Amino acid sequence: MRLPSVRKWLAWIGALGAGALVLHAADSRSLFPDPIIAKGKGFEIRQSDVEQAVISLKATMATQGQTIPPAQMSSVESRMLDRMILTRILMQRATDADKAKAREEADRFIANTRSRAPSEESYRRQLIAVGIKPEVFEARAYEQAIVETLIRREIRDTITIPDADVRAAYDEGLDALARDVRATIQKMEASGQTNNQFYADARARFADLTRANLARLDRPETVRSAVIMVHTVDTLTREPLTAEQRAEKLKRLEAARARLVAGEDFARVAREVSEDPEVQRTGGEYTSTRTSVGLPELRDALFTLPVGEVSPVLTTRQGLYLVKVLERIPAGKMPFEQVANDLREHLLNQEVEKRLPDYFDKLKREFNVEVNTTEAR
Repeated sequence: MRLPSVRKWLAWIGALGAGALVLHAADSRSLFPDPIIAKGKGFEIRQSDVEQAVISLKATMATQGQTIPPAQMSSVESRMLDRMILTRILMQRATDADKAKAREEADRFIANTRSRAPSEESYRRQLIAVGIKPEVFEARAYEQAIVETLIRREIRDTITIPDADVRAAYDEGLDALARDVRATIQKMEASGQTNNQFYADARARFADLTRANLARLDRPETVRSAVIMVHTVDTLTREPLTAEQRAEKLKRLEAARARLVAGEDFARVAREVSEDPEVQRTGGEYTSTRTSVGLPELRDALFTLPVGEVSPVLTTRQGLYLVKVLERIPAGKMPFEQVANDLREHLLNQEVEKRLPDYFDKLKREFNVEVNTTEAR
């Protein structure tokens, strides 16, 4: 079985954390048979462990409006078990240095997540609302950081991407997948096997891949702006605020606009007035494209307002806004220097992904992993 990309795999690992919200494994084992379906050096996994992880994944997907089709459930359970096995192995392989580094990264991630919530109570409430107990979320953040640290040390840090490959990705749209398809085409051409549908499909696939890769380098018209917003609906119930509450907020934004027009620093005013949960970090500054802005009133202002001018108070279905356009960047292919690091990262991730299956197979052999799902009810 070939694993998905590193990021997708790590997302699955993160989904395991919500399992503590359902019936604990120890509780279920006292009521129903709970066979061991996988074991290895230093760990065992029971059927209830996988069931809890799948339930947690379903809950997480439900918050995003997604579901797992019944026909895919068996495959999902198999992949979840595989990831649970690999996580248990990597947790054991981690050195003290790995653990210290992972702890720093996990703490930074948790602190950043906390900073996005208005208060500690809100942080905990938001996690529970999507099916994750805060303490479980934080424990799994550490586990995931361990996994990332091990993959980085044992695979990622051993890979070097040549500068020529980065340049070819920019000029020709060649990434690892496109190179593999091109190699297949070249082998068929060398052997004279070009008069068949497989060859035609491969050529079409290669053209689609390189075209899509190059299209991702095209930058749409972009606006860098500073934004102040206040809510006119309750953020929990989504019910409109009262007329008096909306009037008070309108008055607050009009006063803020007067300060901005008078020349006061936008970031300072934004941090005092804006109800954007990110404002303390961003100072209200954002970069947007037409397709990334869902509110038409806000979008119109961003793409028509003269640079440097503060908008009047904008009324939208979600709240009131003040906008100042800082810079407009025209559409076009992004400069190589601007995207070279991202291209290198993309190529590096692809190479890591290619090496993951063999790496995981080796770990399973080292830890004498045995899987027996025939006893699962």
